[in-house]
Amino acid sequence: MLDLTFNYCLSFPGVTAEEKWNEEMCFSVGEKLFCSMRVDPPYKLSFKCTPDQFHSLIARPDIVPMPYLARYHWVQVKHPSNLDWSELQAFIQQAYDLVVKMLPPEERDAVLKARV
Repeated sequence: MLDLTFNYCLSFPGVTAEEKWNEEMCFSVGEKLFCSMRVDPPYKLSFKCTPDQFHSLIARPDIVPMPYLARYHWVQVKHPSNLDWSELQAFIQQAYDLVVKMLPPEERDAVLKARV
């Protein structure tokens, strides 16, 4: 699951990956973080979501508000392997899209053009 997630995050246009914060691989677009994952056990995955999703996700087992980023509607999945891969892909795609929408117009346009 770790390799799949890593490769999936990097498949989006304009994404960069950088290791930060005690073995956390951080995925950004336009220097804005949309997803992070712990690269050593215990594996954890964190991502941005909508306010509505935030509340429904943290009601699920093994999903908690992400420390320091919960106020921005970030969740942390304590055991990513417990999620269905297609559901996880949808959450990551949405996190990416949410961040792209918040980019300054010039950056957003450049990312969107790279998608085509």
